[in-house]
Amino acid sequence: MIENRVFADILIEGMDDWVPIDQLIWAAKEEVEGGPWRNYFAELLVFLLENDLIQIGELAESGFSPWIGEPARILQLVTEDLESLSWDPRLGSRAWISNTGTGNDLARTLITS
Repeated sequence: MIENRVFADILIEGMDDWVPIDQLIWAAKEEVEGGPWRNYFAELLVFLLENDLIQIGELAESGFSPWIGEPARILQLVTEDLESLSWDPRLGSRAWISNTGTGNDLARTLITS
Protein backbone atom coordinates (compact mmCIF):
# COMPACT_ATOMS: atom_id res chain seq x y z
CA MET A 1 0.00 0.00 0.00
CA ILE A 2 1.33 3.40 -0.95
CA GLU A 3 1.02 5.95 1.83
CA ASN A 4 -0.53 9.36 1.15
CA ARG A 5 2.58 11.17 2.37
CA VAL A 6 4.49 9.88 -0.67
CA PHE A 7 2.35 11.82 -3.13
CA ALA A 8 0.79 14.50 -0.88
CA ASP A 9 2.96 17.34 -2.20
CA ILE A 10 2.11 16.44 -5.81
CA LEU A 11 -1.63 16.53 -5.19
CA ILE A 12 -1.43 19.72 -3.13
CA GLU A 13 0.63 21.46 -5.81
CA GLY A 14 -1.75 20.07 -8.44
CA MET A 15 -4.68 21.92 -6.91
CA ASP A 16 -3.37 25.15 -8.45
CA ASP A 17 -1.50 24.08 -11.56
CA TRP A 18 -0.34 21.18 -13.68
CA VAL A 19 2.63 19.35 -12.20
CA PRO A 20 5.63 18.20 -14.25
CA ILE A 21 6.30 14.45 -14.23
CA ASP A 22 9.70 15.03 -12.63
CA GLN A 23 7.90 15.69 -9.33
CA LEU A 24 6.64 12.10 -9.37
CA ILE A 25 10.12 10.83 -10.21
CA TRP A 26 11.50 12.83 -7.28
CA ALA A 27 8.85 11.37 -4.94
CA ALA A 28 9.74 7.83 -6.03
CA LYS A 29 13.46 8.45 -5.56
CA GLU A 30 12.88 9.94 -2.11
CA GLU A 31 10.78 6.98 -1.01
CA VAL A 32 13.35 4.33 -1.97
CA GLU A 33 16.22 6.38 -0.50
CA GLY A 34 18.88 5.74 -3.11
CA GLY A 35 17.65 2.30 -4.12
CA PRO A 36 16.24 1.27 -7.48
CA TRP A 37 13.36 3.66 -8.00
CA ARG A 38 11.95 3.05 -11.50
CA ASN A 39 9.76 0.13 -10.47
CA TYR A 40 8.45 2.13 -7.54
CA PHE A 41 7.80 5.08 -9.87
CA ALA A 42 5.71 2.77 -12.07
CA GLU A 43 3.83 1.39 -9.07
CA LEU A 44 3.16 4.91 -7.77
CA LEU A 45 1.95 6.19 -11.13
CA VAL A 46 -0.40 3.25 -11.64
CA PHE A 47 -1.72 3.62 -8.07
CA LEU A 48 -2.56 7.29 -8.64
CA LEU A 49 -4.22 6.53 -11.98
CA GLU A 50 -6.19 3.50 -10.74
CA ASN A 51 -7.49 5.49 -7.78
CA ASP A 52 -8.59 8.31 -10.10
CA LEU A 53 -6.41 10.86 -8.31
CA ILE A 54 -4.57 12.15 -11.38
CA GLN A 55 -4.56 12.21 -15.13
CA ILE A 56 -1.44 12.22 -17.28
CA GLY A 57 -1.33 14.28 -20.43
CA GLU A 58 0.47 17.05 -22.20
CA LEU A 59 0.16 20.78 -22.36
CA ALA A 60 -1.36 22.11 -25.55
CA GLU A 61 -2.31 25.55 -26.75
CA SER A 62 -5.79 25.00 -25.37
CA GLY A 63 -4.53 23.77 -21.98
CA PHE A 64 -4.12 20.28 -20.55
CA SER A 65 -4.83 17.42 -22.96
CA PRO A 66 -5.17 14.11 -21.07
CA TRP A 67 -3.85 10.88 -22.52
CA ILE A 68 -6.61 8.33 -22.92
CA GLY A 69 -6.25 4.69 -21.93
CA GLU A 70 -6.02 2.23 -19.12
CA PRO A 71 -3.37 2.85 -16.43
CA ALA A 72 -1.03 0.25 -17.99
CA ARG A 73 -1.20 2.05 -21.35
CA ILE A 74 -0.58 5.45 -19.73
CA LEU A 75 2.39 3.98 -17.85
CA GLN A 76 3.76 2.68 -21.15
CA LEU A 77 3.41 6.14 -22.76
CA VAL A 78 5.10 7.86 -19.82
CA THR A 79 7.89 5.29 -19.71
CA GLU A 80 8.54 5.62 -23.45
CA ASP A 81 8.63 9.40 -23.14
CA LEU A 82 11.03 9.31 -20.20
CA GLU A 83 13.26 6.68 -21.80
CA SER A 84 13.60 8.90 -24.88
CA LEU A 85 14.98 11.55 -22.49
CA SER A 86 17.24 9.14 -20.56
CA TRP A 87 14.85 9.62 -17.62
CA ASP A 88 15.74 13.31 -17.37
CA PRO A 89 12.39 15.07 -17.89
CA ARG A 90 14.05 18.49 -17.70
CA LEU A 91 15.01 17.81 -21.32
CA GLY A 92 11.39 18.28 -22.37
CA SER A 93 9.04 15.55 -21.22
CA ARG A 94 5.59 15.70 -22.75
CA ALA A 95 4.06 14.09 -19.62
CA TRP A 96 2.34 16.35 -17.11
CA ILE A 97 0.13 15.58 -14.12
CA SER A 98 -3.33 17.03 -13.60
CA ASN A 99 -5.41 16.33 -10.51
CA THR A 100 -8.87 14.89 -10.92
CA GLY A 101 -11.75 16.06 -8.74
CA THR A 102 -11.04 13.10 -6.47
CA GLY A 103 -7.38 14.11 -6.33
CA ASN A 104 -8.32 17.66 -5.33
CA ASP A 105 -10.66 16.35 -2.64
CA LEU A 106 -7.88 14.20 -1.18
CA ALA A 107 -5.40 17.08 -1.45
CA ARG A 108 -7.70 19.28 0.67
CA THR A 109 -7.77 16.62 3.41
CA LEU A 110 -3.97 16.28 3.24
CA ILE A 111 -3.53 20.02 3.81
CA THR A 112 -5.57 19.89 7.02
CA SER A 113 -4.04 16.70 8.40
